[in-house]
Amino acid sequence: MDVSYNWLKSLIDFEIEPHELAERLTMSGHAVEEMQRLGEGLDDVVVARVVSLRPHPNADRLRLAQVDYGAQATVEVVCGAPNVAEGGAYPLAPEGAVLSGGFKIKKAKIRGVESRGMLCSRRELGLSEEASGLMELSGSLAPGTPLAEALGLDDWRLTLEITANRGDMWSLVGAAREIQPFCGNKLRLPPAEPEETGPAVDTLTSVTLDDPQGCPRYMARVVTGVRVGPSPGWLVSRLESVGQRSINNVVDITNFILLELGQPLHAFDLDKLDGNRIVVRRAREGEKIQTLDGV
Repeated sequence: MDVSYNWLKSLIDFEIEPHELAERLTMSGHAVEEMQRLGEGLDDVVVARVVSLRPHPNADRLRLAQVDYGAQATVEVVCGAPNVAEGGAYPLAPEGAVLSGGFKIKKAKIRGVESRGMLCSRRELGLSEEASGLMELSGSLAPGTPLAEALGLDDWRLTLEITANRGDMWSLVGAAREIQPFCGNKLRLPPAEPEETGPAVDTLTSVTLDDPQGCPRYMARVVTGVRVGPSPGWLVSRLESVGQRSINNVVDITNFILLELGQPLHAFDLDKLDGNRIVVRRAREGEKIQTLDGV
Protein backbone atom coordinates (compact mmCIF):
# COMPACT_ATOMS: atom_id res chain seq x y z
CA MET A 1 0.00 0.00 0.00
CA ASP A 2 1.51 3.34 -1.09
CA VAL A 3 0.73 6.32 1.12
CA SER A 4 1.70 9.96 0.76
CA TYR A 5 3.23 11.82 3.71
CA ASN A 6 1.44 15.06 2.79
CA TRP A 7 -1.86 13.27 2.20
CA LEU A 8 -1.60 11.75 5.69
CA LYS A 9 -0.92 15.23 7.13
CA SER A 10 -4.13 16.47 5.50
CA LEU A 11 -6.05 13.87 7.54
CA ILE A 12 -4.30 14.29 10.92
CA ASP A 13 -1.84 16.82 12.36
CA PHE A 14 1.54 15.39 13.32
CA GLU A 15 5.10 16.68 13.56
CA ILE A 16 6.98 13.45 12.81
CA GLU A 17 9.61 13.51 10.06
CA PRO A 18 9.17 11.00 7.21
CA HIS A 19 12.00 8.65 8.26
CA GLU A 20 10.91 8.65 11.90
CA LEU A 21 7.32 8.01 10.81
CA ALA A 22 8.52 5.04 8.75
CA GLU A 23 10.34 3.65 11.79
CA ARG A 24 7.31 4.06 14.06
CA LEU A 25 4.96 2.42 11.57
CA THR A 26 7.39 -0.47 11.16
CA MET A 27 7.64 -0.93 14.93
CA SER A 28 3.83 -0.93 15.18
CA GLY A 29 3.65 -3.91 12.80
CA HIS A 30 3.34 -2.21 9.39
CA ALA A 31 6.75 -2.60 7.77
CA VAL A 32 7.73 0.28 5.50
CA GLU A 33 9.31 -1.58 2.59
CA GLU A 34 10.38 1.49 0.62
CA MET A 35 10.55 5.27 0.86
CA GLN A 36 10.70 7.56 -2.15
CA ARG A 37 11.23 11.29 -2.10
CA LEU A 38 8.96 12.74 -4.76
CA GLY A 39 10.24 15.63 -6.82
CA GLU A 40 13.80 14.32 -6.75
CA GLY A 41 15.83 16.18 -9.37
CA LEU A 42 13.53 19.23 -9.19
CA ASP A 43 15.33 21.02 -6.35
CA ASP A 44 16.71 23.74 -8.63
CA VAL A 45 13.72 24.07 -10.98
CA VAL A 46 11.32 27.00 -10.53
CA VAL A 47 8.19 28.44 -12.08
CA ALA A 48 8.97 31.05 -14.73
CA ARG A 49 6.87 33.36 -16.88
CA VAL A 50 7.79 34.39 -20.42
CA VAL A 51 7.72 38.20 -20.44
CA SER A 52 8.55 38.65 -24.12
CA LEU A 53 9.32 36.50 -27.13
CA ARG A 54 11.19 37.33 -30.32
CA PRO A 55 12.66 35.40 -33.27
CA HIS A 56 16.21 34.06 -33.09
CA PRO A 57 18.32 36.08 -35.55
CA ASN A 58 20.17 33.01 -36.85
CA ALA A 59 17.64 30.16 -36.65
CA ASP A 60 14.09 29.99 -38.00
CA ARG A 61 12.84 27.40 -35.50
CA LEU A 62 14.30 28.99 -32.37
CA ARG A 63 13.04 31.95 -30.37
CA LEU A 64 14.47 34.14 -27.65
CA ALA A 65 12.39 34.22 -24.48
CA GLN A 66 12.88 36.88 -21.82
CA VAL A 67 11.98 35.04 -18.64
CA ASP A 68 10.91 36.22 -15.18
CA TYR A 69 11.79 33.56 -12.59
CA GLY A 70 11.48 35.60 -9.40
CA ALA A 71 15.00 37.03 -9.43
CA GLN A 72 15.89 40.73 -9.52
CA ALA A 73 16.44 40.61 -13.28
CA THR A 74 14.99 38.54 -16.10
CA VAL A 75 17.15 36.16 -18.14
CA GLU A 76 17.16 35.34 -21.83
CA VAL A 77 16.66 31.70 -22.82
CA VAL A 78 16.85 30.19 -26.30
CA CYS A 79 13.81 27.97 -26.84
CA GLY A 80 12.63 25.80 -29.73
CA ALA A 81 9.44 24.40 -28.20
CA PRO A 82 6.35 24.89 -30.42
CA ASN A 83 4.06 25.79 -27.51
CA VAL A 84 6.13 28.55 -25.90
CA ALA A 85 4.04 31.73 -25.73
CA GLU A 86 4.36 35.23 -24.36
CA GLY A 87 2.75 35.34 -20.90
CA GLY A 88 2.94 31.55 -20.51
CA ALA A 89 4.25 29.89 -17.34
CA TYR A 90 6.72 27.00 -17.62
CA PRO A 91 9.38 25.22 -15.54
CA LEU A 92 12.81 26.86 -15.75
CA ALA A 93 16.09 25.18 -14.93
CA PRO A 94 18.32 28.27 -14.49
CA GLU A 95 22.04 28.37 -15.05
CA GLY A 96 23.73 26.07 -12.51
CA ALA A 97 20.66 23.87 -11.94
CA VAL A 98 21.19 20.11 -11.76
CA LEU A 99 18.38 17.97 -13.19
CA SER A 100 17.51 14.32 -12.70
CA GLY A 101 20.40 12.09 -13.75
CA GLY A 102 23.00 14.72 -12.81
CA PHE A 103 22.55 16.85 -15.97
CA LYS A 104 23.86 20.35 -15.17
CA ILE A 105 22.51 23.44 -16.92
CA LYS A 106 25.32 25.71 -18.12
CA LYS A 107 25.40 29.05 -19.88
CA ALA A 108 25.65 28.26 -23.58
CA LYS A 109 25.75 29.99 -26.95
CA ILE A 110 23.14 28.61 -29.31
CA ARG A 111 23.55 29.79 -32.89
CA GLY A 112 25.50 32.79 -31.63
CA VAL A 113 23.05 33.85 -28.88
CA GLU A 114 23.72 33.27 -25.19
CA SER A 115 21.12 31.18 -23.33
CA ARG A 116 21.11 31.28 -19.51
CA GLY A 117 18.87 28.40 -18.59
CA MET A 118 16.39 25.96 -20.08
CA LEU A 119 12.61 25.97 -20.24
CA CYS A 120 11.64 22.33 -19.70
CA SER A 121 9.26 19.64 -20.90
CA ARG A 122 7.88 16.94 -18.62
CA ARG A 123 10.32 14.48 -20.17
CA GLU A 124 13.34 16.67 -19.45
CA LEU A 125 12.23 16.82 -15.81
CA GLY A 126 11.81 13.04 -15.60
CA LEU A 127 8.05 13.38 -14.92
CA SER A 128 6.80 11.49 -18.00
CA GLU A 129 7.72 10.46 -21.53
CA GLU A 130 5.78 13.42 -22.93
CA ALA A 131 8.17 15.52 -25.01
CA SER A 132 5.97 17.34 -27.54
CA GLY A 133 6.49 20.72 -25.90
CA LEU A 134 7.12 22.62 -22.70
CA MET A 135 5.27 21.63 -19.54
CA GLU A 136 2.53 24.25 -19.20
CA LEU A 137 1.85 25.57 -15.69
CA SER A 138 -0.97 27.58 -14.15
CA GLY A 139 -0.71 31.29 -14.76
CA SER A 140 -1.64 31.91 -11.11
CA LEU A 141 1.72 30.56 -9.91
CA ALA A 142 4.21 33.22 -8.84
CA PRO A 143 7.53 33.28 -10.73
CA GLY A 144 10.26 31.78 -8.57
CA THR A 145 7.97 29.25 -6.84
CA PRO A 146 9.86 25.95 -6.50
CA LEU A 147 8.38 23.56 -9.06
CA ALA A 148 8.13 20.67 -6.59
CA GLU A 149 6.01 22.88 -4.32
CA ALA A 150 3.86 24.08 -7.22
CA LEU A 151 3.15 20.50 -8.33
CA GLY A 152 2.64 19.13 -4.82
CA LEU A 153 5.79 17.01 -5.19
CA ASP A 154 7.52 18.23 -2.02
CA ASP A 155 6.39 14.94 -0.55
CA TRP A 156 7.42 11.39 0.39
CA ARG A 157 5.81 8.12 -0.71
CA LEU A 158 5.90 5.27 1.81
CA THR A 159 5.20 1.69 0.72
CA LEU A 160 3.63 -0.27 3.58
CA GLU A 161 3.47 -4.04 3.90
CA ILE A 162 -0.10 -4.81 4.96
CA THR A 163 -0.82 -8.13 6.65
CA ALA A 164 -3.94 -10.13 5.71
CA ASN A 165 -5.69 -9.38 9.02
CA ARG A 166 -5.47 -5.60 8.62
CA GLY A 167 -7.80 -4.77 5.75
CA ASP A 168 -8.48 -1.42 7.47
CA MET A 169 -4.96 -0.35 6.49
CA TRP A 170 -5.75 -0.41 2.78
CA SER A 171 -6.60 3.29 2.84
CA LEU A 172 -5.07 6.63 3.78
CA VAL A 173 -7.62 7.05 6.59
CA GLY A 174 -6.61 3.62 7.95
CA ALA A 175 -2.95 4.61 7.91
CA ALA A 176 -3.80 7.96 9.56
CA ARG A 177 -5.55 6.09 12.39
CA GLU A 178 -2.31 4.18 13.04
CA ILE A 179 -0.51 7.52 13.46
CA GLN A 180 -3.07 8.81 15.97
CA PRO A 181 -1.43 7.14 19.02
CA PHE A 182 1.91 8.76 18.08
CA CYS A 183 0.54 12.32 18.08
CA GLY A 184 -2.71 12.27 20.10
CA ASN A 185 -4.57 14.45 17.58
CA LYS A 186 -8.00 13.82 16.09
CA LEU A 187 -8.60 12.62 12.56
CA ARG A 188 -9.97 15.16 10.07
CA LEU A 189 -12.40 12.99 8.15
CA PRO A 190 -13.79 14.47 4.92
CA PRO A 191 -17.42 15.68 5.08
CA ALA A 192 -19.94 13.08 3.85
CA GLU A 193 -23.23 14.96 3.53
CA PRO A 194 -23.77 15.72 -0.17
CA GLU A 195 -26.65 18.00 -1.09
CA GLU A 196 -29.39 15.94 -2.75
CA THR A 197 -31.72 17.47 -5.33
CA GLY A 198 -33.89 16.28 -8.21
CA PRO A 199 -36.16 13.23 -8.51
CA ALA A 200 -35.99 10.21 -6.19
CA VAL A 201 -33.21 7.83 -7.21
CA ASP A 202 -35.59 4.86 -7.59
CA THR A 203 -37.34 6.70 -10.43
CA LEU A 204 -34.06 6.83 -12.36
CA THR A 205 -32.40 3.48 -11.72
CA SER A 206 -32.53 0.30 -9.65
CA VAL A 207 -30.19 -2.35 -8.25
CA THR A 208 -31.10 -6.04 -8.34
CA LEU A 209 -29.10 -8.62 -6.36
CA ASP A 210 -29.48 -12.04 -7.98
CA ASP A 211 -26.70 -13.50 -5.82
CA PRO A 212 -27.08 -12.04 -2.30
CA GLN A 213 -24.67 -14.61 -0.89
CA GLY A 214 -21.88 -13.57 -3.24
CA CYS A 215 -22.74 -9.87 -2.91
CA PRO A 216 -24.90 -9.08 0.13
CA ARG A 217 -25.03 -5.33 -0.53
CA TYR A 218 -24.62 -3.07 -3.56
CA MET A 219 -25.51 0.62 -3.46
CA ALA A 220 -25.89 3.19 -6.21
CA ARG A 221 -26.22 6.95 -6.41
CA VAL A 222 -27.16 8.99 -9.48
CA VAL A 223 -25.23 12.17 -10.25
CA THR A 224 -26.56 14.31 -13.10
CA GLY A 225 -25.04 17.17 -15.05
CA VAL A 226 -21.58 15.60 -15.15
CA ARG A 227 -19.17 16.61 -17.89
CA VAL A 228 -16.20 14.28 -18.40
CA GLY A 229 -12.92 16.17 -18.68
CA PRO A 230 -9.48 16.69 -17.14
CA SER A 231 -9.20 16.57 -13.35
CA PRO A 232 -8.26 19.65 -11.31
CA GLY A 233 -4.61 19.97 -10.32
CA TRP A 234 -5.13 19.01 -6.65
CA LEU A 235 -6.71 15.69 -7.65
CA VAL A 236 -3.99 14.86 -10.18
CA SER A 237 -1.32 15.64 -7.55
CA ARG A 238 -2.98 13.45 -4.92
CA LEU A 239 -3.18 10.47 -7.26
CA GLU A 240 0.35 10.92 -8.58
CA SER A 241 1.68 11.11 -5.01
CA VAL A 242 0.77 7.43 -4.56
CA GLY A 243 1.78 6.33 -8.05
CA GLN A 244 -1.64 6.54 -9.76
CA ARG A 245 -2.08 7.98 -13.26
CA SER A 246 -4.78 10.57 -13.92
CA ILE A 247 -7.37 9.48 -16.51
CA ASN A 248 -10.31 11.91 -16.27
CA ASN A 249 -12.34 13.63 -13.56
CA VAL A 250 -14.91 10.83 -13.16
CA VAL A 251 -12.46 7.92 -13.01
CA ASP A 252 -10.03 9.92 -10.87
CA ILE A 253 -12.53 10.82 -8.15
CA THR A 254 -13.59 7.17 -7.77
CA ASN A 255 -9.93 6.17 -7.44
CA PHE A 256 -9.36 9.00 -4.96
CA ILE A 257 -12.19 7.80 -2.70
CA LEU A 258 -10.98 4.20 -2.93
CA LEU A 259 -7.48 5.28 -1.87
CA GLU A 260 -8.55 7.69 0.88
CA LEU A 261 -11.46 5.76 2.42
CA GLY A 262 -10.90 2.20 1.19
CA GLN A 263 -14.36 2.18 -0.43
CA PRO A 264 -14.36 0.59 -3.93
CA LEU A 265 -16.40 2.56 -6.47
CA HIS A 266 -17.21 2.35 -10.14
CA ALA A 267 -18.83 4.99 -12.31
CA PHE A 268 -21.31 3.97 -15.03
CA ASP A 269 -22.82 6.08 -17.80
CA LEU A 270 -26.52 5.87 -16.92
CA ASP A 271 -27.51 6.34 -20.59
CA LYS A 272 -25.53 3.21 -21.54
CA LEU A 273 -26.88 0.89 -18.82
CA ASP A 274 -29.27 -1.71 -20.24
CA GLY A 275 -32.64 -0.68 -18.86
CA ASN A 276 -30.94 2.08 -16.82
CA ARG A 277 -30.34 -0.44 -14.04
CA ILE A 278 -27.65 -2.58 -12.38
CA VAL A 279 -28.08 -6.35 -11.98
CA VAL A 280 -25.56 -8.17 -9.78
CA ARG A 281 -25.27 -11.85 -10.71
CA ARG A 282 -22.83 -14.65 -11.49
CA ALA A 283 -21.71 -15.27 -15.06
CA ARG A 284 -23.78 -17.69 -17.08
CA GLU A 285 -22.20 -20.76 -18.61
CA GLY A 286 -20.35 -19.89 -21.83
CA GLU A 287 -21.00 -16.18 -21.37
CA LYS A 288 -18.38 -13.77 -22.70
CA ILE A 289 -17.70 -10.20 -21.61
CA GLN A 290 -15.39 -7.51 -22.93
CA THR A 291 -13.20 -5.83 -20.30
CA LEU A 292 -12.26 -2.16 -20.22
CA ASP A 293 -8.90 -2.84 -21.90
CA GLY A 294 -10.69 -4.46 -24.86
CA VAL A 295 -9.90 -8.09 -23.96
